[in-house]
This record gives sequence, C-alpha cells and structure tokens, in this order.
Amino acid sequence: MRHREPLSLNALLLVPALLLAALACVAVSARQVTLAAAATVTLVLLPIVFRLWTRTWYRGLVLRGVGVFLIGMHVPLLLGGALAYGRIGCAEGGCPRLYLMGVLVSPVVGALSSVVYWLVGRPPV
Repeated sequence: MRHREPLSLNALLLVPALLLAALACVAVSARQVTLAAAATVTLVLLPIVFRLWTRTWYRGLVLRGVGVFLIGMHVPLLLGGALAYGRIGCAEGGCPRLYLMGVLVSPVVGALSSVVYWLVGRPPV
C-alpha cells in the first residue's frame, strides 16, 4: 500500500489565487471596477503575505516577480491583438472591444503570473 503525499501549501494556495483571478476577470467584463480592483489587490497581497510568513526571501525575488508580472501582463494584450487581427474586418481597427478586453484583463493576468511564481518559484542555485 502506497502512502500519498499530502498536498503542499503551494497547491492549496493556488486554488484561491485562481478563484480571485477569475473573480477579477468576471468583474472586469461586468465593468465593476471596485470589485475588480479589490480582487486584484487581494491577489497581489496573497503571495506576499504567504512568503513573509513561510519562506525566506532571497536576492532578486521581487525583481523576478515584477519581471514575471510584466511578461504575464502582455499575454492578454498580444492575444487580444492576434484575435482581433485574425477576424475578417478587424485588421483596420474595426474591433476595439477585443483590444479593450485585453487591456482590462492584463493586470489581473500579470498579478496571477506573479502569484504563481512567488508560490512555486524556487531560489536560483
């Protein structure tokens, strides 16, 4: 009989982080700015508080987290642009809704990228 390893704290914290990101994305699409801002701020604070309580900080962690935020933030922008460009009639700026959705969701995706990095990232060797 094999014993299963218990879930790590990282895996348990990814579920609320994903739920907060989903809530923020739904709030953005419903144009509920205060709810989207509250969910995004909570999403950013989650890994910071977790890191402060459970792990040691090492040099470059914050800088790498900001870099991952910037990289993750550009994914919805590029995806929205590619989807708009791929549609017929949108090549000349006929679909600003897709661009706007990418712009509004990009901070949430960037924050989620930082959360995932800070929760499961390992120190450099």
